Amino acid sequence: MIDDKKISRKNFIKEMGYTAAGIVAAGSLGGLLTGCSTSAPAADVDTSQAPQHPFPYKKLDPSVAEARAYQGYKEKGG
Repeated sequence: MIDDKKISRKNFIKEMGYTAAGIVAAGSLGGLLTGCSTSAPAADVDTSQAPQHPFPYKKLDPSVAEARAYQGYKEKGG
């Protein structure tokens, strides 16, 4: 027995939105759980070479930044 259910475009988009929100919520749940772990950081990490935050402000030359951005785009393919 096949039911001839008709679904409107509005209901289809609404249901797809619910589905997408559920997938995003389920996917982010793993990241939240690993952030709560109490394990110590790895012993082989050298934190003495880590940069200090916040980074100091450094004025950029716009023409140099433009050239580096263009070169990076051409080399890496955007």
